[in-house]
Amino acid sequence: MKKNHPIVPIFVVVLFAVACGKPAEKENKVIHNDILTSCNLAIQNAIVVDHVAAPVGSRRYVYASIAAYEALVPFYAEYQSAAPMMNGLKSAPSPDTSKRYCLDLVALAAHTYVSQKLVYKEDSIINFRKRMLDEYKSQMSNSMYESSIAYGDSVGNHIVKWSKKDSFSYFRGREFFLTRNKPGSWEPTPPDFMEAIEPNWGKIRPVLVKSVRDFTWEQPEPFSTDKKSRFYRITKEVYDTVNEKKPANLETALYWDDNPNASVHYGHATINILKVSPAGHWLSMFSTVARQKNYSLIETADGMMRLSSAIFDAFITCWYVKYQTDYLRPISAIHQLIDSSWIAPIQTPAFPEYPSGHSVVSSAAATVLTAQFGEYEFTDSAEAEFGLGVRRFKNFREASNQACVSRLYGGIHFNDAIKNGKTLGNSVGEYHVNHLKTKK
Repeated sequence: MKKNHPIVPIFVVVLFAVACGKPAEKENKVIHNDILTSCNLAIQNAIVVDHVAAPVGSRRYVYASIAAYEALVPFYAEYQSAAPMMNGLKSAPSPDTSKRYCLDLVALAAHTYVSQKLVYKEDSIINFRKRMLDEYKSQMSNSMYESSIAYGDSVGNHIVKWSKKDSFSYFRGREFFLTRNKPGSWEPTPPDFMEAIEPNWGKIRPVLVKSVRDFTWEQPEPFSTDKKSRFYRITKEVYDTVNEKKPANLETALYWDDNPNASVHYGHATINILKVSPAGHWLSMFSTVARQKNYSLIETADGMMRLSSAIFDAFITCWYVKYQTDYLRPISAIHQLIDSSWIAPIQTPAFPEYPSGHSVVSSAAATVLTAQFGEYEFTDSAEAEFGLGVRRFKNFREASNQACVSRLYGGIHFNDAIKNGKTLGNSVGEYHVNHLKTKK
């Protein structure tokens, strides 16, 4: 018997006043600079109800964010299209300069056109889009309303066509991963003993990185049953850290769990715990700072496009390494070497251990955000609606480092996977900072 978590809201109600013009508009208008935050919340809700893995969630954010940015670029002389830098992306359609547009409506149309094509339960996006369009329609002339939606949709359609060439659909039918039953290799873990998730994700086309093979990484520590070995020591470190049962460590593990597929078992009942994904968590932090800095619409679109692109490429790079190394999880090692009844505080995700996905993704995200914002203190409220409160961070690197160590506190990663995951994530983030230039 499966139940949904009873306290997590499925839908986000977005309320704002839209006043993009009167019947005799002479210029393009921008009123709601933060519309893309609302669009991302709609994607977050779709991820929650779809129960997709974190890498799949990142794909939804990135294509929708690129669509919104590309739809806005023609209206801002100081910005340039990212298409020449993206893998296989051609120039998007241009707007009709004889018409006038509400630019936040253009961004909304482009973003939601893409996201409704990528989610499984389209109604969650369709209903959100309809509510927003109704708000806009009552506040502007029919000509501006229709031209804004038509142009945004045309760019969205352009990005959807591009997304279909990233091999996602091809590999979805080829997900089976054959476990090797070799000492030290990954094996399904309790409580669900699920098959490996997204074993071909490392073969998906990145949006900016040319090849995941361009990055280097250290091999994980060789498996050993010798109690004097380094492998035993790093296994014992996880075991001892968890068994200390420090409340602060457990709170941090839960705060950064960000596993949209987590479940808990009570007898014969299985309860799905609904949570934000890593991409959604980091995009929420960006939105918080963008609002505090009073970002314009194009600045917000640019930042979201940069961040979601780095996260997407970081997931692909990480997953490539995960299934190359095919490394066992701490719970498997602890059961074999130390304590067969040991349970991790958070659910162990169903894919190989090395490197830590959150460490790679969070480090890439922090690198991109630090390049954009510098040392900036902020409050993260992404987990508040999931009952985990808010946290204050001195900068993005502090948030990233906390996300990384949370995997040790949660008992799902060895320290090596965290440390080397940081290095790999920083490399992906630096690549994006150096190669994605949006200002002319």
